[in-house]
Amino acid sequence: MGKGPPSFRVRALTLLLTGLMVGGLTRCAGGQGVQQAENSTLTVLAASSLTDAFGELEGVFEDQNPGINVQTSLAGSSELLAQIRQGAPADVFASADEANMDNAAEEGLVMEPETFVRNRPVVIVPADNPARIEELRDLAGADAQIVLAQDGVPIAEYSKAVLANANSEYGGDFEQRVLDNVVSRDANVRASANRVALGEADATFVYQSDVTGYIRDQVQIIEIPENLNLLAAYPIAIVEGSQNSELAQDWIDLVLSDEGQAVLEKHGFIPVS
Repeated sequence: MGKGPPSFRVRALTLLLTGLMVGGLTRCAGGQGVQQAENSTLTVLAASSLTDAFGELEGVFEDQNPGINVQTSLAGSSELLAQIRQGAPADVFASADEANMDNAAEEGLVMEPETFVRNRPVVIVPADNPARIEELRDLAGADAQIVLAQDGVPIAEYSKAVLANANSEYGGDFEQRVLDNVVSRDANVRASANRVALGEADATFVYQSDVTGYIRDQVQIIEIPENLNLLAAYPIAIVEGSQNSELAQDWIDLVLSDEGQAVLEKHGFIPVS
């Protein structure tokens, strides 16, 4: 470009600079587009017992927020907390117990948790009930093969609390006799429910909301006496460092709204109101 008349060199230099500017703007716009595409996904980490209710609320939220995709990751609450600790991308954490959420809050992983719904544990047995379990005390029977979720999963902790309460009714060693009948531990409450529905175990503890349409005809519900049972509180919070904190708050607002509470109630949960 050192040869040629001055006017040619000026035009050439102008075209070169213009090309560089356009290229830079294009790359910036492209980067912004990628960022926008990434931020169009709201990632919700939710306890597995919320599978059906949150599945329905996904559709409601996406209808209310065109262009937004809700991606729900479902697992035991303790596993979800482990994912957050490891830095997994997430915007919302919905736990099936206060213990895991309290740990998350104490570690600065979430912001301002609040209870959004409650649930009640029950026992389920296969429809043909081969172990003849008719009430809670029968779980200590010698022939009962019980499955539970893994330690740390909220339903497992609620189960142990119920069994401890029952020691006063059925003998001081009742809890231990039932735990001695546990033949397997599963990753979460839905996995345990499926095992019983398939007849692979005689009983398990689940939430009343887990007795959904797809297993309702395959199991019987054994109610836990009210004086021995408890209410499970489900807290929800925005994950610290969320790239979509406003959308995350919109999700929480939906869950707490009359519409969201009605959906949760339809799926067997107890509204906070």
